[in-house]
Amino acid sequence: MTLNEDQSLMAEGDALDFALRDPEVRASLAIIAANAPEMAVMMSASGGLLLRSREIIENINTAVNKTRESVSATGNGNIVELVQVLGQATPIIERLLNSPILQPDVVHVIGLLGEASSDAIQATKGKQVHVGGAFALLRELKDPDIQETLAFLLAFARAFGKLQAVEGRSS
Repeated sequence: MTLNEDQSLMAEGDALDFALRDPEVRASLAIIAANAPEMAVMMSASGGLLLRSREIIENINTAVNKTRESVSATGNGNIVELVQVLGQATPIIERLLNSPILQPDVVHVIGLLGEASSDAIQATKGKQVHVGGAFALLRELKDPDIQETLAFLLAFARAFGKLQAVEGRSS
């Protein structure tokens, strides 16, 4: 190790020591540590949703294609057949329309999640990316974008946990 590398490591160590003495950083780390299980559940759930997104889209496409085939098979758009097919799907359609998933703010957040996922994939796919160690991650906590995202994740984890608890009691 050269003198410059040694000085650089000491400067990073001093910067880290200084950052860890900052009450705001310590409070942020305490919040992250306290909510780590909820964050893990939320990340797992959102990852599962993203992984199943193609399957969900394919299921919707299949249902639409079956409806089209049913209507076409009965003589180019027999309205009675269409109404029967839609009648069979009514409970599912009502559940979807009455669910919060179609609220504008939820649709907007899902759109942002998709856009951010796409950006992250483009930034990392096929590239060797070095994240660094635990201290490098701690330094990232100063980034306002990361702070905003972590605040969203924590709020989501709390809200999702409450909904799961209510759902568990009603089952």
